[in-house]
Amino acid sequence: MTEFTLGQLPMRYLGLPLSSKKWKRVDCQLLIGKITSRINIGYSKLLSYAGRIQVVTAVSFSIHSFWGSVFILPQSILKEVDRICRNYIWGSNEEKRKVSLVAWEKICCPKKFGGLNVKGCSNWNVASVGKLLWQLSEKQDTLWVKWVHGIYIRNEDSIWEHIPPLDCSWYWKKLNAPKNNMRNWYLQGRYNLTHSGQYSISASYNAMLGELNRLRIADLIWTSVAQPRHRMIMWLAVQGRLLTKERMLRLNIPVDNEICCLCHSQVMETQLHLFAHCTWLG
Repeated sequence: MTEFTLGQLPMRYLGLPLSSKKWKRVDCQLLIGKITSRINIGYSKLLSYAGRIQVVTAVSFSIHSFWGSVFILPQSILKEVDRICRNYIWGSNEEKRKVSLVAWEKICCPKKFGGLNVKGCSNWNVASVGKLLWQLSEKQDTLWVKWVHGIYIRNEDSIWEHIPPLDCSWYWKKLNAPKNNMRNWYLQGRYNLTHSGQYSISASYNAMLGELNRLRIADLIWTSVAQPRHRMIMWLAVQGRLLTKERMLRLNIPVDNEICCLCHSQVMETQLHLFAHCTWLG
């Protein structure tokens, strides 16, 4: 009558794997493959740091956030996605290893706090799935919320008081696992990270980062007047992570000589010299 094709688990629906059993690493290889294929396109390897940040934000993030909005992914997969993105940004691969100039945790901070606003997979996954818990808490008028309340939460007043039974599905246990970390997002049952009370994945993600110190010159770094690659150079300079010859020597990276490559004066190429004393800059 409905002309639907009869399927059998495990199967895929809208590109996502469905299974009655707990996910294993092999079940998520499609996610890893999609991200790797997108960022390994020939031209993308020729991009500047700023261009690579855009690729990571637009391509890989959109893929893993689609999966992460429905499932709590295995930690090994989340770490693998972060590793792939981190190595791509700094140009590191299996054939040639390169130094990560800035810690991944710093990169995943908002720009106003000194980061690049790249979303860390683990925290973003929890914040995304948190929307499902919010829908259950609000008892929204949707079929799946009614089904869950009718099966699992029929004897409790709210999702926050519910303790998953031992014989429940693996997915229900996974969904309930991060609840304790989300309790302080709610006040008397109302989501309090936004004025409207509507759930915000970004607000929840930022809350998971904890207290951060605001970078005073963030507006100067990310001004729209400067080109993206120039903004990236300024950001690296503020972090003290420009790959000058002085820093390369400290990292035990061999260099031909230590003098400034711009003015060729007999002075070591340091970040301070490049921005304050180099005669080539006038």
